[in-house]
Amino acid sequence: MRIIKDKKYRKFLILISIPILIIAQYYFFKVGILRPMVKGVEIKIAEGDYILDIDQFVMKLNDKATLSSGEYITIPSYAKDPNIWFNVLDNSGVLKIENKNELVATKEGTSAVAIMKNSRVLRKANVKVVDPKVKDIIVKSDNDLKYVGDVANINTTLKVDYDKFEKKEKVTYKSSDESVIKIVDNKVEAIGVGSAKVYIKAKNKEEVLEYNNIKAKVAKIDIATNVKIEVDESKKLDPKITTSPKGLKHPKVKYELVENKLSIQRAIRLDPDGTIVGIRNGTEKVRVICDNKSKIITVEVVEKSLTNNKIENLNVDYNVIDNKLKVSLTWDYIEGIFDYDVYLRNNSLQESKFKVVKSVNIKDKDVKSSKKVKTTIEVDLIDGKIPSLSMYVLGKTQSGLNTDPSNIVNIGPPKEDIGDIAVENLQAYINEESNTAKLNWNAIPMKDIQYSIYVKNNLAQDSGFTLIESSVSANEYTINLEDTDVDLDVYIKAKQGDKYSKESNIIKIKREKVTEENNPET
Repeated sequence: MRIIKDKKYRKFLILISIPILIIAQYYFFKVGILRPMVKGVEIKIAEGDYILDIDQFVMKLNDKATLSSGEYITIPSYAKDPNIWFNVLDNSGVLKIENKNELVATKEGTSAVAIMKNSRVLRKANVKVVDPKVKDIIVKSDNDLKYVGDVANINTTLKVDYDKFEKKEKVTYKSSDESVIKIVDNKVEAIGVGSAKVYIKAKNKEEVLEYNNIKAKVAKIDIATNVKIEVDESKKLDPKITTSPKGLKHPKVKYELVENKLSIQRAIRLDPDGTIVGIRNGTEKVRVICDNKSKIITVEVVEKSLTNNKIENLNVDYNVIDNKLKVSLTWDYIEGIFDYDVYLRNNSLQESKFKVVKSVNIKDKDVKSSKKVKTTIEVDLIDGKIPSLSMYVLGKTQSGLNTDPSNIVNIGPPKEDIGDIAVENLQAYINEESNTAKLNWNAIPMKDIQYSIYVKNNLAQDSGFTLIESSVSANEYTINLEDTDVDLDVYIKAKQGDKYSKESNIIKIKREKVTEENNPET
């Protein structure tokens, strides 16, 4: 090789060769003949947690994280961008990459992910996929739900075996009755009356909050402040409860006597359901309570008014004698009433109004132990047939005032077929002296009628109606009672030959035998 000794010429050649080399190098990098050097590359996993002690990223099962290669540089800077990509370094299935740079944790285990340049690993990182286990749920509510409209926030803290994932663990809230408790996120609201549970669950752990007896708030109690009743009269207090919001089922109403008195001083008896019964003249104060609201009313008991009594148990029987209809009437005696008027309307004569057909005056001795008033009236037959009649009885006090009238009883021409009629107006009363129950009913005006008596003992288990008498010719019958508690149901059927009438009404004969054990006065 020829050595160039001329310094000036040598310097000239050096100056010319430098740009030529630079241009050639740039060209070779661009066309890929030369490969650039990559510096500063680093694996970054967004949403992953790096644990220095084990030199691993930790991801939660089924989580996704974005991979980044950091702010790397190429040398020289004008070199063609290198082929940088991400790769899972094993086939364990613990990790997978989607959309080029999205890392997915698919099952528990350990794997590795790398930044690749072509087929060469530039940088790798170990990744551990875990499925955190919930060890405990700590639940705190900032309010108790007592009334409809109350709201509470539930604060839930989880203890998991990987503390980093406590906030990521999903907590669910569920109401056992959404008509009582409504849940939005972790906020619970009482929207109805009743009881419900809230289930707080995270994986395999569950806690339960119970909200029992949620009530409607009581806005006000409306009831008259003064109530007047008579001795022996009963009346049920009926307060109107307004709730907030309106229209909800209100809490149970309670009643209590306000004043401290001995039992023998009480003017009323007060039952738990709000029924008051007049015992003697006087006044009592009763407190009506509904949840946190109350109201005091005054009950005045006055003497029983005779005019408020009603003639009870009017019964009628009749027979045809000497072309006359002879009608026998009986009714319950009212203490202190000695005068009664019998009213009649003859429907067969197209009468539109009732008129007094008989006035009855009695004395105490006339009613005796039966406590029944009896009388008879006579009515002409019409064309030899029994007319259609309607009757009732009215009592009169000595001052000339009237009691309430009895029920109206009707009689009329007999029907041809006994199967079309029923025994009517069956009644009974107990005679404590003879320990019997006396039955009576309207007689059926047909020939050869006999009556059958059916009784059911309600104090005997699985007891049905039993026929106790089948050949009673009169329209009355006496049942002998046991010297114990009595609870009987009774009905009557009539028969003519082999045909039966319809059943009568069913009446109850009931008595609780007073003993020394249950007598409050002993």
